[in-house]
Amino acid sequence: MASKLLPTLRLSFEMTNVLSNIERNGIHIDLNALDKIEAEYKDELNKLEKFLQDEAQKAMGDTPINLQSPDDRSMLFYSRRVIDKKRWSSIFNLGSEVRGSTRKQKLRTRMSQRDFNANVRVNTEILYKTKASKCTACMGTGRKRVLKKDGTVGKAVRVCRSCNGTGLLYEKTSEYAGFKIIPRDSWDTASAGFKTDHETLDQRLPELSGEARRFAEAYTRFNALRTYLSTFVEGLKNNCDRKGLVHPDFMQCITATGRLSSRNPNFQNMPRGSTFAIRKAVTSRFEGGSIMEADYSQLEFRVAGYLANDPQAYHDVENQVDVHSVTADIIGCSRQEAKAHTFKPLYGGTTGTRDQQRYYRAFKEKYAAVTAWHRDLQKDAVEKGYIELPSGRQYAFPGTTWNEWGSATNRTAICNYPVQGFATADLLPIALVYLTKLIQESNCKSLICNTVHDSIVLDIFPGEEQTVADMVMEAMLSIPSECQRRYGIVYDMPVGLEIKVGPNWGNQKEIRTA
Repeated sequence: MASKLLPTLRLSFEMTNVLSNIERNGIHIDLNALDKIEAEYKDELNKLEKFLQDEAQKAMGDTPINLQSPDDRSMLFYSRRVIDKKRWSSIFNLGSEVRGSTRKQKLRTRMSQRDFNANVRVNTEILYKTKASKCTACMGTGRKRVLKKDGTVGKAVRVCRSCNGTGLLYEKTSEYAGFKIIPRDSWDTASAGFKTDHETLDQRLPELSGEARRFAEAYTRFNALRTYLSTFVEGLKNNCDRKGLVHPDFMQCITATGRLSSRNPNFQNMPRGSTFAIRKAVTSRFEGGSIMEADYSQLEFRVAGYLANDPQAYHDVENQVDVHSVTADIIGCSRQEAKAHTFKPLYGGTTGTRDQQRYYRAFKEKYAAVTAWHRDLQKDAVEKGYIELPSGRQYAFPGTTWNEWGSATNRTAICNYPVQGFATADLLPIALVYLTKLIQESNCKSLICNTVHDSIVLDIFPGEEQTVADMVMEAMLSIPSECQRRYGIVYDMPVGLEIKVGPNWGNQKEIRTA
């Protein structure tokens, strides 16, 4: 068994040298561009915050709403308040519990639509808009001084019982409050109401209209901006040296799948496309230089097709079917947004909007061998306690059993790990090691400065674009031959590749494809 892991271990050791070089090279940041990006998005953030506060007040009346509170957001979106939170959590089996020496999520109760609706009616109350008026007992201060026995005002200060310290008294009106979204089933429930996280709102967005849709879109954007500004803008500024270089720490042994991760800052989750312009601040350290990105096309889909030996996946790849565009057409979203949905059934996903679920069912029917492979993986995890990749990489799933619905516990991880692991922990490192060797053997001054999952980012010295592009093509298309040499396996799934170059990481044009 140990001998099977030797190729993977050797590659990991080689990757250590590669990653140390990438860390040493660093990523160049245009701080002036970064300041402009920060100012623009802070301005947008302030406008969004005012809009959200105004819309929340319109929807709730004078009832105060804290948008950072999941409980308050639940009341705003669903127009209902849970009467008894403890009873609510017990009905839907929410939260976590100690099992042995670990704390795990409870298995959420499944129930019929009829039972779910009945539980919601009985255990929640409808919210109405309110009008607020100044409390006459405390004169709007929220606190009042205690009177002495002789009727004079004493020194002791207490919370006003009439208004509970708010200074205001709230009176119900006859008008419903909030956006009146109807919860779908028990999977929409949260510990103190209903889910309002990013994934849930994203799923519900196509169903919403009017004020509810505008608010959900604005809130999603507001949350994204806060995260981007704090994580990426501040992360870059805090970790930039005097030369304008950022040197992230790359780690091979943090994620369960073996996929690379990074910190100080995290360049693995850098937003793509026009969602957030932070990539425009990544520029060349060389005067007149450029930034190149080489990206494998649909790598995880191709890997899933290879591992499952799915004839339909092979057919679609060979005929250059863009699976992301197919997904987008079915669900009704952009190609970039569709990527998450394309990958979801690869990882055993089933939940979502009606259109998303329809796509997942169609995917499983079309790629029947992938579906069968998922079943085999679960069987191995239950019977053997582990699953194994052609590279020798293994994932342990001790204690895995079949649940009452006929799926293995840890099903998502069992279906997810092989695809992510083989694609980004076994294949991409091969290309990185090969490319590093080619660059070191040449007289080029260009540098590898970053890698993100299935792509490689390079800082290109002026005049070296075509030479480096040739080396990138050679290295990244070497996967079949290198798999044979390193692992003794035949990787016969066609490799797709796209190379882009531009003045920064955000503005690039395609120069090569394969």
